[in-house]
Amino acid sequence: MGDNHYQRYLEHHTRTHAGEAAMSEGEYWRRRHAAADADLGARCC
Repeated sequence: MGDNHYQRYLEHHTRTHAGEAAMSEGEYWRRRHAAADADLGARCC
């Protein structure tokens, strides 16, 4: 149900953006939901 999405984001961020600060968990979820709301074609219902 997406409970590991933030952890996967952190792992990706560490690999690809070493030395840069990662988003907080709250910021990650705010941006993820905003992106999903902006792209109505990506939703199933």
